[in-house]
Order: sequence, then structure tokens, then C-alpha cells
Amino acid sequence: MKKHLSVTCILLAVLLVAACSPVPAEEPMAEEEPAPAAEAEEAAPPEAPMEIACENSYEGESLVIYQQAGLTGPLATLMGTGFISATQDAIDQINAEGGVCGVMLSVRMEDTQYALEQEIQVYEQFRAEDPKPLFITTANSAATVALKDRVVEDEIVNLATGVHSQSIYNPPDGYTVGMVPIYPDQFAGFLQFVHSNWADIKPEGAGDSITVGVIGWANAFGAGAITPESLAFAESLGITVLPLEEQQVSPSADVTGQLQNLLVNGANVIYMQAISFSIVQIISTLHAMGFYDQVVLGSVNWGMNRDVLNILGENAPLAAGYYGVFPYLWWTDTDVPGVQKALETFAAKGYPEHDKAFTYLLLYSAMFGLADVLTVALNNVGFDGLNGTEFLKAMQQMGTVSAAGVFEMNVEGSNRAPNKAQIRQAQMMEDGSIDFVVVQDFVTLPDMRPGSE
Repeated sequence: MKKHLSVTCILLAVLLVAACSPVPAEEPMAEEEPAPAAEAEEAAPPEAPMEIACENSYEGESLVIYQQAGLTGPLATLMGTGFISATQDAIDQINAEGGVCGVMLSVRMEDTQYALEQEIQVYEQFRAEDPKPLFITTANSAATVALKDRVVEDEIVNLATGVHSQSIYNPPDGYTVGMVPIYPDQFAGFLQFVHSNWADIKPEGAGDSITVGVIGWANAFGAGAITPESLAFAESLGITVLPLEEQQVSPSADVTGQLQNLLVNGANVIYMQAISFSIVQIISTLHAMGFYDQVVLGSVNWGMNRDVLNILGENAPLAAGYYGVFPYLWWTDTDVPGVQKALETFAAKGYPEHDKAFTYLLLYSAMFGLADVLTVALNNVGFDGLNGTEFLKAMQQMGTVSAAGVFEMNVEGSNRAPNKAQIRQAQMMEDGSIDFVVVQDFVTLPDMRPGSE
């Protein structure tokens, strides 16, 4: 009840602010001819896992998986409880089936509160272990940025969900591997979708010109979509991208001013480089201002998640209509064995339905993909030869690493992140709930990786 009341209070507050600060009318402008459509190239869905046989058994050996993320503090709710349980559930199953070629897995997870200093401190603790980690997992763009050179020096692979493009690809051939497409790839893919489908999705009364406003967190993650490469791609489509509007990372942030700035400057598309409560703030404020139906609203992959609907509570229908880049499958893709396995485990553990977020599904699935990488590495060099470099070589040998068929990691050649995604839309289901429905199946995203520094 408190959650529902808080959302209602937010809506009332932004209604008052919006009423006191009307959006000035914009002078009519001549319509530009749209650029020729750049059609996206269809891509295959995530591959089924490879069947990799163990050449030897290493019973009696063990390996620790090191993870760092914000488990407490003001941003702890972003990942949800699924983050804590997903890895353990997966490795329990792997161990019950004999481990990885007999090697038993365990997990060590440390809290960083998503604070930069703590991200570095925890990493220093991990790298000092003997033996040092083959790989770590991180969940923060700040960690990706801060650790990009350290992991090269230490030869430890950083499996990162914070896919800041410069940190993924500079230095070239580095040890940071993105688990989803880099942010400018995602942004460019969304622009391509909007451009190709503008006649069908544009707001009523909108002309042919597309003007995109980006609102993002005031940090490396929030600034991650707009890069020289993605701006050049937008220009090639004849799309105008307005300067970034920064959003305070706080559950009580007011985004009225930022949205007014974008609307005054002609935005008819708004892209959210934000997560969780920040997505709710934008959706609620646009409704309160009366502009939700007058823009096309889209989001980076992390912004389309169950937590948005959980925070909205009984007001979840407010989210209907917004789009998100979606580089993985979802709980509703029940024809995929990896999703079936996650559903069975989730149900067996008795977890609440509202915890069915991407957090659990992706981390649970990822462990099976990483077990395959370990199998290849063990076949290559044996247990005593394992290190971060051999782990990365095994990933590159595989090229595409299937995470139980739910998503892929791509380390083929110089690649350090996957490059395909769906576009989904929040839609009302027959039972009155909101879910994320495919409106464009997997395509290859435009390649927006940065040049060498």
C-alpha cells in the first residue's frame, strides 16, 4: 500500500510543478525530407549451448567465482534479491551434476554499494587472492571504467554488465568483456528502429523529422549512449540528437525541468539511459505533464525490467507503450530450454513472482555459459594451467559463448561485447498485467565501437 501511495504522491507533485511551469509553444519549423531508411540486418536468436566433452577429470579441485556489486546502500534495490541467489542456484546445479570436469565451484560475493572507491577496494582484495581469479563479474559502469587497465595488467577477465564503450574497447584486445551490447550500439539500434518504423509509431501530429532527447544518469552510465560514433550514425539517418539531460540518481529526483528542456527543443522521441526508479520518474512525469502520448519513449536494456512495474504497483499501466532494447530472452520465452530451467529452479526455490527480473535470469544463465568456457580452458591447459589469459583464450576460441541459450557473449576476434538485440514494448496483457512484448526480433546492431585512444 505504501508503494502505491508513494507513486500517487509523485504523480500529484509533478502535476503541480508542471501546472506552474507550462511548456512554451514552439515556433513551427519546415519539415525536412527524411533520410533513406537504413534497414537493420536480421540476426539469429541466441545460439543453443555447445556440447563440450571433458577430456580429463579433475575431481578434488575447486574454483571460486568472484562477484562484486551493490548489495546494500541506496542503490541496492536496482539489482534485486535475484542477484544474490541466481549465481548460487546455478553453481549448486552444476556441482550436483559433477561440477566442471570434476572441479567444484563456489561463489564469493562482496558488497560495493556501487561506490567507486569500494569497487576498487573489493577488486584489490580479489586480485590479492592466491590463486588470483580467472575472472570477476561487475555490475557498474564506474567499475568498468576504473578497472579497465588494471585487469589487463593483472590478466583477470572482467565480465561486465556496465558496458561503457571506451572501457570495453580501449585498450584494444583488453580483458573487459561486456555481457550485453555496448551502450552506443544499443542507442544506434533504437534510432534505426525508430527511423525505419516512424510512419507507424510516430505520435499523432508529428511530422517526418525525428528529434531525440536523451535523459540519463549523471555518471558514466548515463552518458554512455551519446558518443561521437552514435551521433554520426544519427546524423546519417537525418535524426537530430539534443544535448544530454542529466538525471540525479535518487528515488526522489525531479525530472520536470529536464523533460521540459527536451520538449521545448522539439524532442518527439525520448531515450532513457537510466534504471529502475529513474525510469518511473520519467514515465510518471511525462504522464503528469500530459506529454506521454506525444513522444516515442525508449530505453537502454537495463531500463526495461520488472522493477519498473513493481515500483509503479497498481499504476503499472502507466508504463504501457514504452520501448526497450532487449539483447536477451525473457521469462515468457518458455520454448527455450535455458528459460525452462530458470523457471523450474525459480519455482522450486519459492521465490516471489515479482522477482522475475532480468537479474536472476541473466546471472543464472551466465553461469552455465561460463562453465562451458571453463571446460574448453581445462581441455586446453588442464587445471594447473588455468589463469585469466587462458580463460580469455578459451572464450575467443569459442567466439560466441551461449549462456544457456538465453543470451550470448561475443569475444570473436577483437569483439568484446555482443551486437544483437530485439526491441520490445511494454504492453497490456489480457489479464490486465504489463509485460514486455517483441515488436522487432533480433537484428544486428550498428557497430559503434570507439576508435583507439
